[in-house]
Amino acid sequence: MIQDIDRPDVDRPAKMQAIADSAREALAALQIPYLNIRADDNLCSSVTISGSLDARETWVNGIFENSRHFSFMIFAKGRYYTPGDKVAVELNKGHHTLGKFRKSTGPADRAIVRVTAWITNHQDNNQE
Repeated sequence: MIQDIDRPDVDRPAKMQAIADSAREALAALQIPYLNIRADDNLCSSVTISGSLDARETWVNGIFENSRHFSFMIFAKGRYYTPGDKVAVELNKGHHTLGKFRKSTGPADRAIVRVTAWITNHQDNNQE
């Protein structure tokens, strides 16, 4: 992993930590079996939301990619995020096993609503 020596989150929270916390709060109600949310300012400000709609014990050979998984990226339009800036949200490529997601740009709260709606839709439609 490349580390930027001038990154703003050294010895303090990442600039998008509030967005990560909001996403964690919004997604908690969905009771997703496996969920990981991380904010980072390494090369640019971003929040990664990855998870699986299947419990870890049910993954074939214990491999995350063998489950109904997803990985979203919410990232700053510039290099580093300033509160109030627009953000972009997209479903990472290779994670389209559940369905497509149209990349968009807008306020952070709208990005979280879109991710929550997408996950809710796929929880309801893809129950095994």
